[in-house]
Amino acid sequence: MEKAFVDTSGWVALFVDNDKYHKKAASVFEEIKNSKALIYTSDYVIDETITTILARGSHKQSVLAGEALFTSKIIKIVHVCPDYLQAAWELYQKYKDKMFSFTDVTSFAIMKELNIRKALAFDREFIQAGIDLME
Repeated sequence: MEKAFVDTSGWVALFVDNDKYHKKAASVFEEIKNSKALIYTSDYVIDETITTILARGSHKQSVLAGEALFTSKIIKIVHVCPDYLQAAWELYQKYKDKMFSFTDVTSFAIMKELNIRKALAFDREFIQAGIDLME
């Protein structure tokens, strides 16, 4: 079965109606659900998502997004455990020429470990890391 990782930019686009990628995110997410792909994200990504939605919108919007993520029956939340943290730290140090956030490299480490090759994301960092974006 196919696996997909959803990054902060994917979640924000999905939950924020006026995000420039909202329609694209909604369409891709619907395709992911219909294909019965396994949907993964991380606790770090959820942290970023709730915080970003708060900054761009309102507390109410961020709470609604958090409730949707934490109560979903189809999203697998991967917690950044010590092994992922160590792998992410090694990647972070390796990518001297990139401006990857630490949350992004934790996502890359999780994706590598779980053999996830595709992501719903709207930032260049995933492309730069060699990850296929879902379109």
